[in-house]
Amino acid sequence: MVAQVVLNNKEQNIDKVFDYAVPEGLSGRVSVGVRVSVPFGWGNRRVEGIVVSISEASEYKNLKEIAAVIGNVPVCDPEILELCLWVSRKYFCSLYQAIKLATPPGMSSGVREKSVKTATLKLGREAAFGIAGVLRDKGAVAQAKILEALLMCETLPFAKLVREKGGTYDAIRALEKKGYITIETEQIERTVYDEKKYEKTVAYKPTPEQKTVIEHLEKVIEEEKKEKILLRGVTGSGKTEVFLQAIEKVIEKGKNAIMLVPEISLTPQMVQRFVSRFGNKVAVIHSALSNGERFDQWNKIRNGEVKVVVGARSAIFAPFGNIGIIILDEEHENSYKSETSPRYHAIDVAEKRAELENCVLLLASATPSVSEYYRAKTGEYTLFEMTKRYNEGKMPEVDIVDMRGELFGKKNMSPISEKLQCEIQKNLEIGQKTILFLNRRGYSTFVSCRECGEVVNCPDCSIAMTYHKGKDLLSCHYCGYTQRNVTECPSCGSSYVKYFGTGTQKIEEELLRIFPSARVLRMDTDTTSQKGGHERILEEFSKGGADILLGTQMVTKGLDFHDVTLVGVLAADTSLAVDDFRANERGFSLFTQVCGRAGRGDIAGRAVIQTYQPQNSTIQLARNHDYTAFYENEIIQRKRLNYPPFCDIIYIMATGENEDEVKTVAEEMGKRFDSLMRKDKNIFSKVGPAPAPIAKIKNSYRYRILLKCKDANAAHGFLREIYEEHEKGRSGVFLTIDINPVSMY
Repeated sequence: MVAQVVLNNKEQNIDKVFDYAVPEGLSGRVSVGVRVSVPFGWGNRRVEGIVVSISEASEYKNLKEIAAVIGNVPVCDPEILELCLWVSRKYFCSLYQAIKLATPPGMSSGVREKSVKTATLKLGREAAFGIAGVLRDKGAVAQAKILEALLMCETLPFAKLVREKGGTYDAIRALEKKGYITIETEQIERTVYDEKKYEKTVAYKPTPEQKTVIEHLEKVIEEEKKEKILLRGVTGSGKTEVFLQAIEKVIEKGKNAIMLVPEISLTPQMVQRFVSRFGNKVAVIHSALSNGERFDQWNKIRNGEVKVVVGARSAIFAPFGNIGIIILDEEHENSYKSETSPRYHAIDVAEKRAELENCVLLLASATPSVSEYYRAKTGEYTLFEMTKRYNEGKMPEVDIVDMRGELFGKKNMSPISEKLQCEIQKNLEIGQKTILFLNRRGYSTFVSCRECGEVVNCPDCSIAMTYHKGKDLLSCHYCGYTQRNVTECPSCGSSYVKYFGTGTQKIEEELLRIFPSARVLRMDTDTTSQKGGHERILEEFSKGGADILLGTQMVTKGLDFHDVTLVGVLAADTSLAVDDFRANERGFSLFTQVCGRAGRGDIAGRAVIQTYQPQNSTIQLARNHDYTAFYENEIIQRKRLNYPPFCDIIYIMATGENEDEVKTVAEEMGKRFDSLMRKDKNIFSKVGPAPAPIAKIKNSYRYRILLKCKDANAAHGFLREIYEEHEKGRSGVFLTIDINPVSMY
């Protein structure tokens, strides 16, 4: 028997598979998907790999043998391997990189099941009591204390016996040797939610709009049909209840469900809704979990102990089959696209997995991405729209404040307008809550010398450092470099150093200045970096521990507080003044989503958007919650300028520590594309090679090429050829090829 093995070996070319003989002693343990240790290279050093197929013979002679099988069960099923193979080909990565997406977190670092050793009394109570006395008389006090503790509770963990009862590990082993106790190992599951905290819920009678969608979903699930559906539902229209009732139908059919939400939306509230409906049949996967917690969730999924997986992007690779529905909520969110290799988009992978599983794919959003809505409008998806809130409540009334008038007319130097101050004061007086959104964390966005104009940049990146007042530090939000704040200009030595721009820390300080009695909670990367920080802040806010919740994009999604009646958008222009063809789409989505946090209860909501360009069409359309008009305007612009969905954008990035080498590689790539464009009209536009807008990150220089093509699939073969040739060269330059990237910096 011969096993085909993919190695975890960065030195090998893309998708290289090696044949290894399976020794007789391992023939019963080697199967597709198991981890193995194999000898590799002239020195036969041990390398870890995964078996991807098995055959009776090999075309090669003198095969090396598999040295060992790692673990007791396969970490990747054949069906998932097929998906991983597709990912590796589509996204220009090695097969092993793709397989790692579907294997247990922390696999290579040895994370396994958590266990605890316990001691159990083997003697009768009277005999144990007598022996304990004898042991004390003989001076074996630690052994006596252990027996006395076990008299009260027959089984106790080692740690408790040692830390609380006065025992020692040597004493435990001595008692086992004497036959007084037995020692066992008990598996412990690291829980990620407390089911007892959540009150059980049942499906409620849907609104007419919800009913239309639910009945269609139930029909295709019952008939086990494959269908792609896009649901556009305004904020508060009850999309989550549609998901829950569709999943109930899937479970009733004996099948499983995958529910994806953006990492930023995976709030405790979202988890609560699913656990309250489905109890412990829910597994949760997101980045805030430890490797051990994620491993245990992975195990529960693989062992068939759950029926529903709720998770961020990577949960699309959840290790179970028999899937009845895959749902992506907030499908427009950028976090569904990985910005590290493999650079997959969860929507693409979900489409492929739904195809392999022959199941329903449901995308949903209040503000669908322009490209996906276009696909629905042209018939690729079945389109449903819910335009009313589930409680028949009105959408929030939105006021737009011209900050030019605040500054030059009213002489208001505060980043909070008089209108917004008045509305916040009103909420404080009547005991209603406010959410404020600012798309910048920190205190000031950059530090500059007023004498020579020098901006304090990160030494490893070509980007200004952000000032964090709480710790008096300057931090780079790209590489994480941190240094003490400067009091003198590093260029000219002047002491005239000033902070420019406004971040969440500065707004928090301003709120406390204007409203000294207000209770303010700030939610950004700085305040939620510790484990449980996100949940702690939201729980405190929901229980009345604060009047104002201030935050970055974390406060725009997945929050449902019925006593929030006011939302403020500060510095709306920062979301629009971005060199990206999707800037308007992202801005409209952010404004609409965050304004939709207001008025979700019985009291009407209101919102204030602060801007220096009040007539901007995106802001005006967001004010009216008019997605249809926004889409119609945006799709015309996209078609006129030949942007997606009317083309694909191919992004090629060369990075490395030697700028000359990086530039040379980029220029060579550019020449090859020039030659290709003369022969093949699929690629019709090229920009670059040139330094990227952020020319250096983490001491690596960055040169990019941007291509526009009619169909990226048609260019795939040539791109792969370029990529594999570059990989074989193994120069000091790293090459990235990304199709329709979410960031082009």
